Amino acid sequence: MSDALTAKARELVARILEIAPDEVADDADFRDDLEADSLQLAEINAVLEDDLGLDTLAGEPPASFAEIRDLLAAKAAR
Repeated sequence: MSDALTAKARELVARILEIAPDEVADDADFRDDLEADSLQLAEINAVLEDDLGLDTLAGEPPASFAEIRDLLAAKAAR
């Protein structure tokens, strides 16, 4: 998995959540720790699919950045 792609994903999530990229910790829960609302989670899901070409599980947004890293790793392994 590319560090540049991981950084881009982190920046996209941070932009949507209106926080600094370094606040998007791998283990932080988007809803509980970063206070993301359902609209922001849907936007994260759309960005992952449209901008990064990631297939999310059943269209459900990931709960944390760790899940995004897992999706990036799975895509790189293909």
